[in-house]
Amino acid sequence: MERIPVSESEYRVLKLMAEHGVEPGREYTSEELASLLGVDRSSLEAILRLLASKGLVVLKEQIVEEYALTDEAKRYLGEGFPEEKLVKLLVEAGGELSVEDIRSRLGDQASIALANASKKGWIRIQGGKVVLVIDPARAVPEERGILEKVLAGGKLSSKEVKILKRRKLIDVYRKRVTLFSLPRSALDILNSVVIEVGALTRELIESGKWRSVKLREYDVTASPPRRLPGRLNFFAQFIEHIRDVMKELGFTEVEASPVELEFWNYDVLFQPQFHPARMPTDTFYLRSPSEGLLPTGLVDSVRRAHEEGIAGSTGWRYRWDPRRAARLILRSHTTAVSARILSVRPSPPFRYFSLGRVYRVENIDPKHLPEFHQVDGIASEDGVNLRWLIGMLSEFLERLGFREYKFRPAYFPFTEPSVEGYVRIRGAWLEILGAGLFRPEMLAALGIDYPVAAWGMGIERLAMALYGLDDIRQLYSTDVRFLASMPSRWWIYAGTEV
Repeated sequence: MERIPVSESEYRVLKLMAEHGVEPGREYTSEELASLLGVDRSSLEAILRLLASKGLVVLKEQIVEEYALTDEAKRYLGEGFPEEKLVKLLVEAGGELSVEDIRSRLGDQASIALANASKKGWIRIQGGKVVLVIDPARAVPEERGILEKVLAGGKLSSKEVKILKRRKLIDVYRKRVTLFSLPRSALDILNSVVIEVGALTRELIESGKWRSVKLREYDVTASPPRRLPGRLNFFAQFIEHIRDVMKELGFTEVEASPVELEFWNYDVLFQPQFHPARMPTDTFYLRSPSEGLLPTGLVDSVRRAHEEGIAGSTGWRYRWDPRRAARLILRSHTTAVSARILSVRPSPPFRYFSLGRVYRVENIDPKHLPEFHQVDGIASEDGVNLRWLIGMLSEFLERLGFREYKFRPAYFPFTEPSVEGYVRIRGAWLEILGAGLFRPEMLAALGIDYPVAAWGMGIERLAMALYGLDDIRQLYSTDVRFLASMPSRWWIYAGTEV
């Protein structure tokens, strides 16, 4: 029988498998075999794949699930499940408490505790009272045992996975695993092979033996060792690129505190004090201190702009309240920084921008966060008009990597004329910026008699579209595996050929 040629490395692995008693027919992962044989996993897997291509090893690939405890699960394991806390409270109270007492003591965990304890048959709720109906020693959530099983590396049944996923206690990851097995004993395989030359050496060439040997074939599909070099967070890198593009376009960055007066955030921008956005349902107000000092030189002109109107405007026709303007808030847009810049009446030509976090009252969901990033720009120079503004924005979008974009008329409280900017991402048009020329009555209140172009953009929404994310919270993920999987070349998604 003709022997099968193998390399010196392949022969060495087969010999190690014989010496360490690798059982024929039993399936091993490359990690298990590497540990058993005392060799590098990546090199071993490449050799095993070569042996499999020669029929000396059986290779099988399958998808397996891995589990990771959520932060909530870790907290429950450390502090106790809400239903366990409820049982403890009832034991301390003699077995009975009112629903109101339980809500006051457990806070936001009360509803979870009551629902799960009732479902498990630990309690009975009647007439506003909660009664313990189980021996406290038996009140151990089955979820605790399953979580401890996960920590111990045990395999979960589909029912156990469903129980934990229902309470959002684990994250499930799918992983491709390669399994190897020997079709017969390693000694039998060793007797059926012959070592082949692994490299064309000088000696083989000089002696002429190269004519009678077979060079080893290489499997280019074998998985190489995975390297994870350090780098910036993909979203932080995107923000820094926007900052660099603004500076390349000649803009100077200006920073300001996120704690702002309503005066700069709204009043200077000609937004009336009865506007819905100035309600606590939309804006974050500071409790202490609650008020700041207004700039004395501008208060009267801003008041007249709102009450009477200036620069050809009739104003909003209401009694403007300086105390309301003095209230402290978390800024709702970075345009407040632009308003502060214009208050010192900079001499044209100038280009300024601000980039930072803004805050709005939002319920956290896949599309909204109460804090996010915006970039704002203002400019004034010879020839500044709507045509100039659209040209500058086109250059900005080109430098971000977009090749398909468009503008259309829009309305904003403090610019006229105004436009919205759209970019085409993955076949769909997405609105990403608003822009225009500041209104005459707003500029006149600041003592400015020259045109000023302005624009602003939300950064998170654009990043989500570029990376194809469906949950804004992924931009702030601390999951290392997710972060390592995210490419930093966002310009590919914007349509740039690289």
